[in-house]
Order: sequence, then structure tokens, then C-alpha cells
Amino acid sequence: MKKIKLIIFIIFSILITNSTFAEDNTGEASVYKITMTYLEICENGSTTANCLNPLVVGSGNSGLIDIASTTAGAAAASYGDFTKLPFGKSYTYYQVTMKRAVTIKGSVSDGTSTCYTAGDSSDIAKNTVGTTTASSEAEVDIYMAMVGTGLGDEINSVDAGDGSGTVQADGTIDSDDEYFQYRGAFTKPIKLKAGRIPSLQLAFGTSNALGYVGSTGGCEAAVSASQGLYGAKPDVTATVID
Repeated sequence: MKKIKLIIFIIFSILITNSTFAEDNTGEASVYKITMTYLEICENGSTTANCLNPLVVGSGNSGLIDIASTTAGAAAASYGDFTKLPFGKSYTYYQVTMKRAVTIKGSVSDGTSTCYTAGDSSDIAKNTVGTTTASSEAEVDIYMAMVGTGLGDEINSVDAGDGSGTVQADGTIDSDDEYFQYRGAFTKPIKLKAGRIPSLQLAFGTSNALGYVGSTGGCEAAVSASQGLYGAKPDVTATVID
């Protein structure tokens, strides 16, 4: 039997759009490692707020996948499997559960200086402090998805990564939750037909995947939920191939 692999990688908007911040900048991440834990596809009629009749196509810890790597598409491809898809049904959305913790290395302007990743996040509810010393740049663990509400109906946190957890309302990230769900649309519906097996072709970009938010020149300032470095949205192009 020909194995159908779901070559899917879904990234999530993260999540700061408040124009009242003095600085809200993005820069390049040379390393951007994520962990998927549960992957579902959603039937026709789904929206960013609702995954209709979800079908599980991937589960378990994916291991760290560095989407800044040229081999990221192949690594993500091995996570999901389309062999369970029923013929004739159309799927228009996906819902992925991921760890909020990611590993990032990179730099971004704080409005005055270049701010480099340098230290791990010590609080799931806060951003991460950086450094203006280039030689101290390092891979760090950062929590994605800013704590709060009104973040968009495509995202919400959840307290377990295996599909069994308590799900927060759309647009809400709870400070205690270590996972989040993200829903997005395929470029066109995926539908299995006899003799025709679709796949998804992926391309990634991380030139704007590290964010800084907060005060001008505050790279090394005390962090909070609205101050410091955070994991921003990578560029993802997911093209359905018939």
C-alpha cells in the first residue's frame, strides 16, 4: 500500500499586534525548533474558530523540528499520515497542537541596538530577556503565544498535548497552559480520489521569526508579558499538490 504522508507544517500567529508598544519589531531566526504533539484535519465547513469533525492524522511528540533548516519540510512530513482518510470527504482546515516552548536563536532590533537571544525563559507567562553583546548570542527556549485574550479565533491554549486537555476559549492563552492549538486553512481542499493521492508542498521562511516588543532600547530590561523577546510568525507556504 502506498503510504500517504501529511507534509504539513502549521505555524501559528504569534501574536502581538498592539500598536501602543513603543517597539514591535521582528528579525531573523537562524534556529527555530518546534514540537508538534497532535495533528487533526477538519471537514468542509470548518472555520478558524471551529475544526468540524476532526480526524487525527498525527499524534505523539514529533521531536524538535528546526524550521530554519532546509530539511524542515521532510522532517515535518514524517509526522502525519493520510492513509486513514476516507475517500470522497473534503478537508479544508487543519488543527495542530504544539508545545508553547520553542528553541530559537537570532537577533532583532530593540529600536536602539541589535538584541540577541541569550537566555532561556524562566516564566511561561513572560517574554525573554536578550543581550546587546553579539558574542553572547545563543539558542534559547522561549514560550510562544502571548498570555491574554483577544489573540484571534484561530488560536487557543490547552493544558494537554494529546487531544484530551481542557481547551481555552478562542483567542485565549492561559498562563498555566504549556500547549496551544492553531487552526488554519489549506490552500485548497484536500480530498482523496481513486488513483489520485494529494500531498502538501511546504516552504518556510524565518527572516522575521524572532520578535521584540516593549520599550525602545529595552533589550536587557526586566521582562514581562509585554516586554522582551518572543517567537514570532515564520513565513509558511503550504501548497496542495494533486
